[in-house]
Amino acid sequence: MQRHEVKVIGLVSFSHFMTHSYMSILPAVLLAITAERGLSFTAIGLITNVGYFLYGLGSFPAGYLSDRIGSKRVLTVGLGGMALSSILVGLSQGLVAFALSYALLGLFASIHHPAGLSLIARRVENRRGKAMGLHGVLGNVGMMLAPLVASLGLMFFRTWRAAYFIYGAIGLVSALISYRSRIDQEADLDWRSLYRWPELVRKLRAGAGAGTGVAADQAQPPKSVFPLSLFFLFGVAVLSGFIFRGSLTFFPALLQREINFINNSDQPAVLAGTITSLILSLGLIGAWFGGWINDKIKRPELVPIVIFVVIAPALFLIGKLSDSKLLAISCLFSLIYYAWQPSHNFLISRYTRRASHGVGFGINFFLLFGVGSVATAIGGYVADEYSVDRFYLVMAGIAAVALLVASGVYLLRRWSVEFPFRLVREGDAVK
Repeated sequence: MQRHEVKVIGLVSFSHFMTHSYMSILPAVLLAITAERGLSFTAIGLITNVGYFLYGLGSFPAGYLSDRIGSKRVLTVGLGGMALSSILVGLSQGLVAFALSYALLGLFASIHHPAGLSLIARRVENRRGKAMGLHGVLGNVGMMLAPLVASLGLMFFRTWRAAYFIYGAIGLVSALISYRSRIDQEADLDWRSLYRWPELVRKLRAGAGAGTGVAADQAQPPKSVFPLSLFFLFGVAVLSGFIFRGSLTFFPALLQREINFINNSDQPAVLAGTITSLILSLGLIGAWFGGWINDKIKRPELVPIVIFVVIAPALFLIGKLSDSKLLAISCLFSLIYYAWQPSHNFLISRYTRRASHGVGFGINFFLLFGVGSVATAIGGYVADEYSVDRFYLVMAGIAAVALLVASGVYLLRRWSVEFPFRLVREGDAVK
């Protein structure tokens, strides 16, 4: 890899670490917040859902801006915004202030994925799959470490606010590093440009490539072409987002219910959370492999198919088993499932134009995190009316549908829609 590629991977991967850290603090301090403020779980759940929905909703405008004014610029704004929002969450006194500051945190966190991944897609030519894998690994590390930092904050400082202040301080330093870093062919953030609104509007109207240091992708044909595989990739994002959010939310409750030594312990909630973190740590291996394999095979579209072939029956068994068998199949789920996202991100970069990577990733992560966030509400209903293990049977059905849709990505990889409307197969039409 070239030096600027290593710099891009390091910057974006650490931003991914910070993003998932911010969004993983709240579950670890949930009981402390509800006790201090006298909130019900319904109230704190609504606040959390708003933050997670904005975490997805903001992805589309973030992707659009990344294409127009530069991915590094937008990524830097996201890092600074998350840090300041985290500090505001820690400082919040009333319920309204807490809700608004957490919503703001979700909105700024939504910037990372379209801005960061479009930066990798544009600026990393060698071993892009490996770069996506490392990006996924650092995100998983963030999800695992945030609950530990939050617990230590509660232990030593006796307040849930400590974790938000700690990550806020780290975030400010990382935003400064991003601001001062120089990347070939990427324009730097210039705060003075914010006061030059006519120039900013001109760049936004100029189309993809403006402000990024390179011209728009001139090698692409002037006609509008939409690969059918991209449509199916977006469909997989919705379905996998449901599985991602649902499994993360209800794993501790399932383990506490179905594993005897956890249920009979003095602190079942703490033990269930700890074991959940250990299970999720296997996702580090899966995330790395999911990126690495894309650089090694000619048909990376096959990787998600293989993943869902394993995941669908694994989720079904999770909803049926208990004790040691449940632990074993849960470990298999974590090991295999977390290979999906780096593989999926690689395919998004393949089926979108260089000048439209930001919008492509923006739409993808709106569907993944925004639409996928409904899993929390649906899972809560199923768990209340039936049981939490039944929800894993629902997710098994979702995974089976995802398998069919992922198969469509492979089968239709040579087909595109041209506008004005025309269905063409690669090699059959004169470009």
